[in-house]
Amino acid sequence: MGFSWLLHVRQLGQRGLPALRIMYFSNVRMGVIQKRKALGQFQDKAEVTIYDRQLKDTHYSWAPWVAGGQMLIWLNFADFYWRYSMDKNEETGELTLAPMWKRAGITGIALVAGVSIGGGLLHFVSRSVARLKVVDRGAAVVFESYRISGRGIKKSKYPISTLFSRDTLYTGKGTQGVTKEGSPQYSLYPKEGAFPYIMNREGVFRDPKTLDLLFHKTYARKS
Repeated sequence: MGFSWLLHVRQLGQRGLPALRIMYFSNVRMGVIQKRKALGQFQDKAEVTIYDRQLKDTHYSWAPWVAGGQMLIWLNFADFYWRYSMDKNEETGELTLAPMWKRAGITGIALVAGVSIGGGLLHFVSRSVARLKVVDRGAAVVFESYRISGRGIKKSKYPISTLFSRDTLYTGKGTQGVTKEGSPQYSLYPKEGAFPYIMNREGVFRDPKTLDLLFHKTYARKS
């Protein structure tokens, strides 16, 4: 029993690697073919909107006020702590101004917190997508994302071949089949090493399965 099992494992090891290699390259080849077919629908069109958040271009007009308020709160806290933080002398019971190193440390943390929270919010707004369009007959995409002022949009154009997503859009759940519990966002990277653009799954996607064929690199993604 033990000998036959070892023989089976040996035979599988001899044949398994070539089989896996053939399977891998077959999947790659099939993925390329499917992607070319998906791109074919854009070849005779100058512009196609494949995602629309369907919100006003002033949707995030509140964001600068919230970010500014956060920074102001933390700045005031830092200023107050620097000026008035006191330590109690255990022997005499007197209150004295806290040591400079202590006040500087807490003040610095407060300033970093304010900038991080406010700046993070504005960064999120700047990467939130209002519309995504395929242009130049399938050669490029244009992201229409919100400005950090909260009013109006900005446009950024990238070759379609550089875009990729680490997550699948289509889940089979919800009215569009894109609902994902605990994750209302879908991220699309314009290139390696760049911050992703964020699309809300409540927006309208033209064809979720096609977007996965175009952008979800299951076979070409780096491990």
